Amino acid sequence: MLVLVPEEPVFITRFLGIEEPLLHSLYYFYLHDLSPDEAEVILRAYESWGEIQKRIPAPLRWQTLSASVQAPPRQEPEGYRLHSPTGKRLVSLHAVEVSGEQICWLEACHRLLEEAEKARFGALASALGEIREHGTNLVENFRRALNVLRIHAPPKLLASLKQAAPHGPFRDISLDGDQQAEYATYRDQVVFVLSSGDWFTSTMHRALYL
Repeated sequence: MLVLVPEEPVFITRFLGIEEPLLHSLYYFYLHDLSPDEAEVILRAYESWGEIQKRIPAPLRWQTLSASVQAPPRQEPEGYRLHSPTGKRLVSLHAVEVSGEQICWLEACHRLLEEAEKARFGALASALGEIREHGTNLVENFRRALNVLRIHAPPKLLASLKQAAPHGPFRDISLDGDQQAEYATYRDQVVFVLSSGDWFTSTMHRALYL
């Protein structure tokens, strides 16, 4: 199935945070401490995240570059430009192919981590405590990024964006009135999923789309 992902820093940060430090650390440093069932879920979720990450366009993978490695200069811009019916530049959205199985493994992993975090005991809970970053709830960020992938892609908007670069032929996409209405609904859903609960964060997030 095709889902839409936004080319903006709030989503990118939360999405990439699923892998590093969360799943990467659990897989490489704590897997041997977990029960076989827990280890299986972590393994499958990590593999699923990796497959999805491979399919997202380069503009959404900017944080995967090591700070010590500079990307080679690009000869032409990647991706495309999205415009409203009046010509206003919009935050670009990208159509990405994901499977139901991949989403299911990620959902199972989130449930497992959430239960361990609530229980506050056991090997997995201890691992989460050691991985935890000051001021950042990694499991909550996982939930929010996953819920963006679960948003139903509006059909008219999706049909237009399937033609966008880098996978499609067009570097400029202009929405019609119906597509703009679907874009606005999708935008509101993304902002709510990623930033609800914090008025300041939600306000700043919405400002990215203005």
